[in-house]
Amino acid sequence: MSISLPEGAYDVVGSIVLYRTDPAEIANAIRQFLEVPLKTHLCVIDNSPTPVQLPPCDPARVSYYFANANLGYGRAHNIAVRAAKDRARYNLVMNTDITYEPGTVLRLVDVMDSSPRVGLTGPKVLYPDGTLQYVCRLLPTPANLFLRRFLPWASMTQRADELYELRWWDHASVANIPYFQGSFMLLRTPLCNAIGGFDERFFLYGEDIDLTRRIHQVAQTLYIPDARITHEYRRYSNHSLRGTWHGVLNNCRYFNKWGWFFDRERKIINEQVITTLRSLPMESLALPPG
Repeated sequence: MSISLPEGAYDVVGSIVLYRTDPAEIANAIRQFLEVPLKTHLCVIDNSPTPVQLPPCDPARVSYYFANANLGYGRAHNIAVRAAKDRARYNLVMNTDITYEPGTVLRLVDVMDSSPRVGLTGPKVLYPDGTLQYVCRLLPTPANLFLRRFLPWASMTQRADELYELRWWDHASVANIPYFQGSFMLLRTPLCNAIGGFDERFFLYGEDIDLTRRIHQVAQTLYIPDARITHEYRRYSNHSLRGTWHGVLNNCRYFNKWGWFFDRERKIINEQVITTLRSLPMESLALPPG
């Protein structure tokens, strides 16, 4: 499974993954990315049962790959990550149900250009009504993920989410966060390839936790609040038994890999993040040291 990029070097190779996606949503996703004033190329990976019809696209700027199977989210994006190896500085992994301005990508690229130790950047994410999505998170415990899936309305879940989703923090400062929800992530391509990209054992859900964590072990993973996107966030797992099954299965895979109740690294990282965020000045946009 591979995509061959047209000859040349790129600033950013983007990727979107389709599965019976609405054509208007696809067209908007392609248009937005191609408006970014950098040397870019977009990889469209189609996991649908039959090929989705794309709008007319310049093959020099957009590559289409029909998988002829549902590869899963991370495995599909890895096609673009591998294609960009030695050809691009950054990979932009994104969903199709988002809207953003070209300046959002420029801001994230600028941060990574100025800070070689940064391996990943993510923007502030808003719902369509302008309210904040809590996509910056601590590394989860089993209770965090299973309470949210099966008892989302319970008071104990809300109390746990207050800490896990960093709801007590004002989200106004640049910060080194160990887990980003994966709707929009700019990755340093050489580093991402060096650590193997997404772990393809995760079919759907959990792959973003795992990838952010592995990058966070060796580089900074920065939240950039003055880069913003809007995300509709249609959570598949909340609306189908199959989605719930994938969520549970991949949560188990994550904890089997990293540790269920005894995960010393999780404890250390989470304590460091909490301590750092509580010490940050309000409305600060300074990059963290290093």
